[in-house]
Amino acid sequence: KPASFMGRRFLQLLSEDEMAFDNLYCVAFQMMDARWLAKRASYMDFNDVLKSTRSQLERELALDDVLSVKDLPAYNLLRR
Repeated sequence: KPASFMGRRFLQLLSEDEMAFDNLYCVAFQMMDARWLAKRASYMDFNDVLKSTRSQLERELALDDVLSVKDLPAYNLLRR
């Protein structure tokens, strides 16, 4: 059993949608890419971009109205 709130939240999403992991991976990748480009990051900025992406993803997963990965505000990044 996951010890963190985010771990429990993700298991909840995964139990309701078998594609949750794949979709969340794609959303996280697109979020990170968007942050990377906006910051004009270099290799040395990788950890900062990764941390900020994780924080944003955790904030979105904690939203009350998010019942699936498709409800995440950042899910729209996949429609580009």
